[in-house]
Amino acid sequence: MGRTYKVGPSGSFGARYGTVARKRYSTIITSLRSAHECPQCHISAVKRLSVGVWLCRRCGYKFAGGAYTPRTKLGEIAERASRAGVASSMLAELKAQKARQTEAEIKAKAPRKRRRAVSKKLAEATPAPAAAPAPNQTADNVSSEDKPA
Repeated sequence: MGRTYKVGPSGSFGARYGTVARKRYSTIITSLRSAHECPQCHISAVKRLSVGVWLCRRCGYKFAGGAYTPRTKLGEIAERASRAGVASSMLAELKAQKARQTEAEIKAKAPRKRRRAVSKKLAEATPAPAAAPAPNQTADNVSSEDKPA
């Protein structure tokens, strides 16, 4: 086994800088070098390019994150808060849009009432049906003018 089994990456410091500083350095560097999950393809292939810039080696997605980890606790809290704010306003907007859409569908389905003037003109334009003989009249009583040809 190597000499740095217990101390990890801070073994290169030797006995210098104190235990607290070496432990902090060790936790930061181990989290930095570990594989992280890509937010787009969800594969553990994200590596740091520079401070705050991260790149997925599988899908090529480049994004901003923390200095030592792609997602910081403060960033997660901010994301949750913004998602909750956006979700509530988005939900209200979707409800309003759906109400407008159903109202438009109801208007489209409802038959429109014609104006009285229009219906009178239509009644005048259509010919009246031929009058049928009264029930007390017989075929003999009907004059030759009323008989159909």
